[in-house]
Amino acid sequence: MISPKMRAVVKREYLQQVRGKAFWISTFLIPTIGLAVIFFQVLLTKSLVAKGKIGVVDLSGRLYDTLIAEQHAKGEEEDETPVSEKAQSDQPKRLPTRIDFFKVDATKETLPDLRTKLNEDVQKERIKAYIVLDGKTLETGAAEWRAQSVKADLVMRETVANLLSRAATKERLKDRGVDPKLYDQARLRVDLDPHEAKAIETAQGGKNAGFNLAVSGIFFFLIYISIFIYGAFIMRGVLEEKNNRIVEVIVSSVKPTELMLGKILGIGLVGLTQYAIWGVLAAVITLPGVVGLMGMTGGMPPIPFETIAAFVVFFLLGYFLYASLYAALAAPFNTEQEAQQFSMIPGMMLILASTTWFFAFNSPNGTLAQVLSFFPFTSPLLMFMRISVQPPPLWQIGVSIAILIATILLVAWVAGRVYRVGILMYGKKPTLPEIVRWARAA
Repeated sequence: MISPKMRAVVKREYLQQVRGKAFWISTFLIPTIGLAVIFFQVLLTKSLVAKGKIGVVDLSGRLYDTLIAEQHAKGEEEDETPVSEKAQSDQPKRLPTRIDFFKVDATKETLPDLRTKLNEDVQKERIKAYIVLDGKTLETGAAEWRAQSVKADLVMRETVANLLSRAATKERLKDRGVDPKLYDQARLRVDLDPHEAKAIETAQGGKNAGFNLAVSGIFFFLIYISIFIYGAFIMRGVLEEKNNRIVEVIVSSVKPTELMLGKILGIGLVGLTQYAIWGVLAAVITLPGVVGLMGMTGGMPPIPFETIAAFVVFFLLGYFLYASLYAALAAPFNTEQEAQQFSMIPGMMLILASTTWFFAFNSPNGTLAQVLSFFPFTSPLLMFMRISVQPPPLWQIGVSIAILIATILLVAWVAGRVYRVGILMYGKKPTLPEIVRWARAA
């Protein structure tokens, strides 16, 4: 049970944060910036068009005409696709191309001098790039690409490579007496339609798999960054009260352990309030009418309930675990610089979890993902990712939560002992053995 004094501390910490301008600015500024980033990414994607003049030095004498034919066929194929089919297709949208190929006549003997001139044209931006094709292009697929930078124009280079691959394949078919038209007729793209291997499949199945994985990634990042942010709030709050000597007045009427827990609960409620506001804003933004105004059709798919529930549970458990650590690490020190030396320890555990998220995403039942989802300092992130991608057996979720709760109680007990002594200690910076003695003291 929460005592009246602890309840007062919770209320004070909560109102102190919520009444501040910084809370409301960040609450509305962060989603605004997020939407702006998404909007600009959409604009940049639309402007990511492969365009420019590209010279073609065809020493083989066979590929240039076929390359141009493939370019025209590709353009007609994109133009003839119905708009409704483009809008409803689940496949990645192909970016339009505005490449202007021009033929450069050359032989092996004239190529060195010609290369000098083409290099100059590229450097002075008269042309975007040039390619050199020879007999090896038809034999092994090797072709030379020359541009100002080997790191830039990746979209254009990939587009040209795809066109050349089709052109070279058709020429090789001719050499074997096969009609190149059979290539277009026989060519087929196979798309795997994901479904769950269950007798009764969920309503959405694999239809919104990409959206759900994106949501899981966003929630994973929110848990990760929230622990850092709100842990820093607690650490700064403890140091500020200690340096201002306010804590000496507070502990005269409130037990140090109650003060620590009240601070943790109050700031935790601030985090939940912020996420509740973001949830309401997300619900409003994803309404069909609002989505239609943004130029999107069909509305936004629903977020699975288990993903939301797992986010709330593991955010709270992860927050209480790391908040207790940050409070205990801040109490013995007088400045933030001193505390940061030890606060890097929980920070490294969070970084460990963040660097292994892909393994849980790609193989949620793998050995590494399972081990880290039971280790209490990484389980808030890794078990959440496993649940959102492929829910593990209920006993694994239960064991992970039980280990987390037991660790939280142990850390809170040790943190309360360190906090009780540390908040009233001033002057000399304590050593690690001294902090351990405080935790062991009765």
